[in-house]
Amino acid sequence: MPFRLNSERSQGHIMSEPGTSQNQIESILLEIFSDLDTALAKYKRKVLSAQQLRDLFAQEDALQLRLFLAAQANTPGRIFETLLQKGELQVLRVMAGNEQLPLPLLQRLAKHPNAELRRILAGNRSINVPIAQILCNDPDLRVRIALATNSAISPRIQALLSSDDESLVRARLSRLSRLDEEVQFALCDDWDLLIHIKTLLSARISLECLRTWAASGELVSQLVICRRKKLPAEIWDILAESPHAQVQMQVLEQGKLSQEQTAELARRGAEPLRGKIALTAELQLPLQRILSQDSSEQVRLNLAANPALDDGIGRFLMQSRQPALLQMLAQNPGVIPLTRMELLTLDDALIHKLLLANPSLEDDALSKLLEICQDEVLYHFAYRQIRPKSLSPVARQRLESSRLLRVQALVGRAM
Repeated sequence: MPFRLNSERSQGHIMSEPGTSQNQIESILLEIFSDLDTALAKYKRKVLSAQQLRDLFAQEDALQLRLFLAAQANTPGRIFETLLQKGELQVLRVMAGNEQLPLPLLQRLAKHPNAELRRILAGNRSINVPIAQILCNDPDLRVRIALATNSAISPRIQALLSSDDESLVRARLSRLSRLDEEVQFALCDDWDLLIHIKTLLSARISLECLRTWAASGELVSQLVICRRKKLPAEIWDILAESPHAQVQMQVLEQGKLSQEQTAELARRGAEPLRGKIALTAELQLPLQRILSQDSSEQVRLNLAANPALDDGIGRFLMQSRQPALLQMLAQNPGVIPLTRMELLTLDDALIHKLLLANPSLEDDALSKLLEICQDEVLYHFAYRQIRPKSLSPVARQRLESSRLLRVQALVGRAM
């Protein structure tokens, strides 16, 4: 329904700014009454002057206009006072969110009985410390949560909220973009583990706070810090000294350990950690020497399976004659020709079969294997349809004299 100007207020001359006509005032009123939200968005960008707002207030008396005036940056204090005295809850809630509202009026709203109004006020970036202190003690949880979300609150208010009885308030506080360092320390020390973790993961936590908790020796704290992105090198250095195997494992997987630190862990670290080091790609020879003498069979097995295994270390591992270790060496895809030649000398059909199945087996080793292996290995050779590139005369003769035609046929496939 189209609006009508208030008959009483429309009487007489409208005192407008120079250049602001009666038609312009009525045009603004038409926008407000047609679509209040659109008008609010428009005049947030294109701010009206105090005189224009006085003219609007003098021209019409309607709830939509009062809501509009309550949200404006330049609304005169007298109009705000009138709106406050009128006491309409809808209007007061809009005023509570207005960052240009005079502080005395904001302070009066802080004691209003309506919790939703106080919640809106708590999110207002213009509230000062006395108002925020009142809201810190608000009985309604939603009000205190809104205050904890307000990025403009002072360090003093942050400190008060960091000791709030409700963990939800402290959790919201930990998300602030400008969180005071002392408050960060307080939240990191929170009894609620979730708040402790969230604060340590915050992108805005100070370097000093990270240093402190990285050096704390606490397992959970150190593991959480390991999960952060773009962690400074000095923090990784601190974590590398952790007494916890889980943390050491995280540091190792991130590739943040020096050669000296890795060597120390290879000597004294927990077994899972030593086993992880033994599987590291391009494992350096000094580390291989340490791990080859490890007391754990699993660590030695991991080393025996590593493609970076040094040939000399492979031959050293063979000295134990442990079946599982020998089998792992036979399957190793790395460059260990001397180790494989020693494995060939073992009268062990399983080892020979594993060597046959290894794509990295050298041609001369294959010929040697065919010369000395048991017949069941020859059958395995035929079953796998291995096509040798070349054969020694002795190996060729061995295949030709086989009773199995499929084995004999392999001779023709060799170059």
